[in-house]
Amino acid sequence: MFAPRHRRPAAHRLAASVLLAGAGLCSSLPVCANTAASPQPQPQPQPQPQSQAKAGPACPSRPIVFGLYEFGGFYRAGTGLDKDVAELLAARSGCRFEYKVMMRGRIWQEMQAGRVDMTLSAIATAERKVFAHAIPYLWMKNMIILGKDVGPNIHSPADFIASPNLRLGLARGHFPGRPFDAFVAQLRNIARIDEIDSTEQLYAMFKAGRFQAVLGTQLVYSQYLREDQVRIEDWAPALSREAANLLISKKHFSADDARRWGVLMKEMQTDGSVQRMVQRYLPPADAARMVMP
Repeated sequence: MFAPRHRRPAAHRLAASVLLAGAGLCSSLPVCANTAASPQPQPQPQPQPQSQAKAGPACPSRPIVFGLYEFGGFYRAGTGLDKDVAELLAARSGCRFEYKVMMRGRIWQEMQAGRVDMTLSAIATAERKVFAHAIPYLWMKNMIILGKDVGPNIHSPADFIASPNLRLGLARGHFPGRPFDAFVAQLRNIARIDEIDSTEQLYAMFKAGRFQAVLGTQLVYSQYLREDQVRIEDWAPALSREAANLLISKKHFSADDARRWGVLMKEMQTDGSVQRMVQRYLPPADAARMVMP
């Protein structure tokens, strides 16, 4: 008689199946029949770091409407600093931009209505901050530009106001800057302001003698005038400069959206991109004075 055959414990069978499987024999032997391949643990996806998740601006499903206006070196005849900065914002954000050129005053109306989303080189007045978020990115300073026929005794707003034959030209929709608010208001009260629709027309009429002075920043007036043909003076030496801003309409962009665009703009400032773009239009020393740290 044969001795009774004892069944090996499950642990022994498992060990045998592992050895046979390693030798490539398991598929044909009974010891492996009840040994199903155990699923291997799958690696768990690692959470994306917060700095990478949604770090940049969120792009809307439609193109961002970007308002440009004729303003010397900022934008003129299809090129300029505003266009350069906008194109870099588009490239780095991955958002689609649609550019619309219009008068400055109309840009404010369109932003309030939600038909223009962004614009550049804007002073963040209290009125504009009602309908737009403001992101500063450059320094600007308005100078007074006087025609050659203006007397050598005119060196201040008070001198100008005291000379009844002198008039000031302004581009409609442009903000003259805080130090000139009272000066412009006084001239307006005595009907000695000429408001012109575009910057191009403003400087053409100034050169033709229609008025004797204009206010302008270097990046603007340098595109229309030769400095040896005019007298340029600083009538607000106590105020070194004012911030130029990227304005973003509150109609379609939240405060957090604006913050993300601000982070992107700061990166462009920090890596030197903004300064290199300004240097396309001004000498390096003048460009450096416009750049924010």
